[in-house]
Amino acid sequence: MTKTSKKPADTTPNAILKAFDTLTATADVEHQLAPLANTADATTLDTELTRALNLAHDRWGLGLLHHRHEARLRRDTDTLDVVLLADGREIARLSDGPAAISATYESMRALNADNLSEWGVLPEGHRVTLKGGTGQLRVLIEDARDFETHWNAERGGAYSRTWRDGDTLAIEVHRPASPVTALADAAWDVITSIKDRPLQRQLMERSNSVGMLGALLAARHSGAGRALEALPEAHFTIRSTVLRATGRDARDFDHWKTMLREGVEQLDVLQKTTTRQLAEILSHGLK
Repeated sequence: MTKTSKKPADTTPNAILKAFDTLTATADVEHQLAPLANTADATTLDTELTRALNLAHDRWGLGLLHHRHEARLRRDTDTLDVVLLADGREIARLSDGPAAISATYESMRALNADNLSEWGVLPEGHRVTLKGGTGQLRVLIEDARDFETHWNAERGGAYSRTWRDGDTLAIEVHRPASPVTALADAAWDVITSIKDRPLQRQLMERSNSVGMLGALLAARHSGAGRALEALPEAHFTIRSTVLRATGRDARDFDHWKTMLREGVEQLDVLQKTTTRQLAEILSHGLK
């Protein structure tokens, strides 16, 4: 994960695309756009920006997959920016910063008591409630019609939902999380790895009143909290992974079972990787 997502000092295409890469890196999107700054035309850049943003939404798990997300380069007089759109409407700009972008997306969410999205991916009328066993789901997958399931509990505190949209079968595996809890988990790892036992005990005692993250930040320099707030990792985290299949695989129940297993495994790896990366930032990255 990169170190900052503040508006860059210059607004050259390279600087803007680096800032966008920083934002989507919170979803472990490896597709780097900055190298395209001086070689790709505007249409290509908009296509790649939109692709990376949608990959990020698959991982952020905000429950906003029913929207059409786009990202476009926009020049206003001498200022270049990336505009984020939902269903064709501008909702934020990259220069707003990660906190503001996150707040905008948070205002669009609808969560139930289990912190699962109540928004369906498909339009109303497609959701079905599974009645136990796998027979009903097998029929739905092998059928040619669109459908969407409600959330189903999986192992390790994860949930899944499946839908078909045209020729595409998709499954989302989701484990509720937040940037705050992800940072707290990382802070725990950092504190428990400290070899200075008196310092470790001191931080553990302090965490009883201010939490693990608060205790760790207090032990850093006075600006550590502000430095963390400026990072996109303080506002975005990984909650989901989405797998898709088309053609014959989209109507193969055994292939769906493979997708579910791979989705759970991928999410486990992604969230553990996020914790390790956040621990590294908390240890060495808050300059």
